[in-house]
Amino acid sequence: MFGSPDSIVNQWACFRLTVAQRLARLVATTLFPPKCCLCGFPGASVDLDLCSFCHADMPWHDDPDSSVVALRFAPPADDLIRQLKYHGVYANARVLGVLLAQAVDERAAPLPRLLVPVPLHGARLRERGFNQAVALARYAGRMLGIPMATSLVRRTRDTPSQTSLSVGERHRNVRGAFAVSGPRALRRLLAAGHVAVVDDVITTGSTVAELKCVLLAAGIRKVDVWAVARAT
Repeated sequence: MFGSPDSIVNQWACFRLTVAQRLARLVATTLFPPKCCLCGFPGASVDLDLCSFCHADMPWHDDPDSSVVALRFAPPADDLIRQLKYHGVYANARVLGVLLAQAVDERAAPLPRLLVPVPLHGARLRERGFNQAVALARYAGRMLGIPMATSLVRRTRDTPSQTSLSVGERHRNVRGAFAVSGPRALRRLLAAGHVAVVDDVITTGSTVAELKCVLLAAGIRKVDVWAVARAT
């Protein structure tokens, strides 16, 4: 009637986490009411710093494919992503991460047990100061109740920016650029079984496809691809 003991424990843990999250959000929204980051109007919900009008006007991505993508890389989403990525406007990560979580939730598909943000090379991370994929995965994971792991995969070389490269050059640029961090990392990935790779923007899909191939080759049962936006 109630399922296995493990199932009951998992359901109770999820219930307690949900109650704690709701209380935390209630306190947060009382002290710091959400405000639209685009127009300054009150936010549409406790978790979203967009008003209902700006939320409705976002360039939603509605082309069905195997990836979960929330938006098209078009105004104002492209500006929000650029401000986060190149100017450190970290508040945008919350907005974009929540929109990604909403897109995932609308799919009504089985959720992964672990989020794996696309890693930056150490040199690029020191230059930028943070990894935007980690920031996005953190907020999306909080909304969906999925843990995030940032050290299970690594970038083995500092690849040039993909921005000015052709499709073929993009594929070659990231070939062999990722690896599982070691035996302990592999054990955690295998224990999860179902993971999602998280990135900010998909253009040709070369980067996420390469990382997905590495994870599947390592024995991970199922690897989803999530992104905030897709460039056309």
